[in-house]
Amino acid sequence: MKLWYGEKPEAFLRRVESFLENNEAVNNLLLGLLHMLVKRENLGMAAGSPATHLLAVEDDHGLALVVLLNDKNAVLYADGERWREAVLTAAADLFERGLDVPGVVGPPEAAKLFAEEWARLHRYEPVLKMNQRIYRLDRVVPPAYCPGRLKAATMKEHELVAGWIQEFVESIGERIRPEEASNKALEFIRDGSLHLWHDGEPVSMAKSARPTKRGIVLSYVYTPPQYRRRGYASSCVAALSGLLLEQGYSFCSLYTDLANPTSNHIYSQIGYRPVQDSVMYRFR
Repeated sequence: MKLWYGEKPEAFLRRVESFLENNEAVNNLLLGLLHMLVKRENLGMAAGSPATHLLAVEDDHGLALVVLLNDKNAVLYADGERWREAVLTAAADLFERGLDVPGVVGPPEAAKLFAEEWARLHRYEPVLKMNQRIYRLDRVVPPAYCPGRLKAATMKEHELVAGWIQEFVESIGERIRPEEASNKALEFIRDGSLHLWHDGEPVSMAKSARPTKRGIVLSYVYTPPQYRRRGYASSCVAALSGLLLEQGYSFCSLYTDLANPTSNHIYSQIGYRPVQDSVMYRFR
């Protein structure tokens, strides 16, 4: 096994891109984060940002594992005949370097093996935080659209959006400070990535994120409790997905929590098809 770290995101991406793009929708998180790092690097924004470690493991047949470790997770993808050995090799090397791995995200078998090995090395307990499913959409199946229309969020909706972001993050069992939610709302509004479904007033939201070579991800899909069961989320996601396809993306993808059957049903009804399950682990 040959293990190497990438010091420059752009150079690292060039070495692993074709490996990851063999399953571009499955690797939307890894590829999207790498593209974001390259963009920051090219804009000279690396200084002061949280440390990110880029690691790959290869055998005689080529790449077997790619890991992106940031301050939240080790995001990984493994493939090939010796992926198990590659996962154990990476965990051992990260441990020897004294690096912190707060959590693990990736395909179920690979993420579980990494989490169990990391827990063994540290005498932690791996905790399955979330069972997820990755979906891909190539063509929108139009729903029975509810009243209203899709609009890009504006600064006059900043306070509302910040509150919804906080509610969304807390709904998935994570934490976010109010000022952090406010900053995210500003960022999303300024870059035009956040859209709201309006029916007289904003009633649902969805965000585009992490573009890759051919695809883009939808995230922060949220409808406040008082507006649910009216079709707003379906209309919002379908409209935004259609808009992104019109802009030239070949497909859209998104993650769902398998514990939420409603959202999984909504996405399936408008054309999203499952491509891979994913899991998230934390440690205690």
